[in-house]
Amino acid sequence: MNPGPRIFPTTSQTLVEALNSPDAKRREMSVARFCSAYYPSIYGYARMLGLREADAQDRAQDFFVEVVRDDLLNRFDPRRGTRFSSWLMKCFKNLEINHRASQSRLKRGGGREFVEFDPDHAEHSFRAAHLAQLDPEPTFDLMLAREVWHVAKAAVIERHAQKNNGALVSDLLPLVLMDRWPPRPVPTQEEMAAKHGTTPVKLKAFFNRTLKTQARNRFDEAAAVACPGISMQDINHLWHLLCRYGDE
Repeated sequence: MNPGPRIFPTTSQTLVEALNSPDAKRREMSVARFCSAYYPSIYGYARMLGLREADAQDRAQDFFVEVVRDDLLNRFDPRRGTRFSSWLMKCFKNLEINHRASQSRLKRGGGREFVEFDPDHAEHSFRAAHLAQLDPEPTFDLMLAREVWHVAKAAVIERHAQKNNGALVSDLLPLVLMDRWPPRPVPTQEEMAAKHGTTPVKLKAFFNRTLKTQARNRFDEAAAVACPGISMQDINHLWHLLCRYGDE
């Protein structure tokens, strides 16, 4: 199965500029966001190459050390027409080939942990994405889309928690990605309305007119923050992958 040739993203110039910003705070925040967003995808690709969990964790960590230490992203040239995700995958594969040849590991920046990775989450994300039986590149993008969506969902829930309807929003957000309200075992709209002390009419209006719009807007914003320079076309690509294959 392959949803199409579009692979995210086509350019990373703004991303590279953010990672090399003279402003230390902006630079560190950009590094953290880049690593957090891309770690599950890189880890998942390592697993698709046949690495065991522990080895995939080590090699993914090595890769991001190289990104930071060696300014790896400065080597990417979008003018050559290479997709950014394809280029990242090639870089990682070269790292793995070099590792196998030398049987040595990159030094980890003098022990400095520049971002905290969650290998258990990455493994869960990989196994969930692997169920879609996609090619490596769409799988890479699907895992990235899900990381962006997790950030977007948290932002929407936090916003509505301040209005005392965070529980309702938490229940409704998984349904935002679906074309229509799903059948059982998901509660009906009437049951959902009764659970949260509202009417079906108000719930439908809130869900269709407010929540869906807010969720998509937060997704677009989260993608732009994690991946500076992303085009609207590329964001739409990530969103369509997410809607087609779900968030886990």
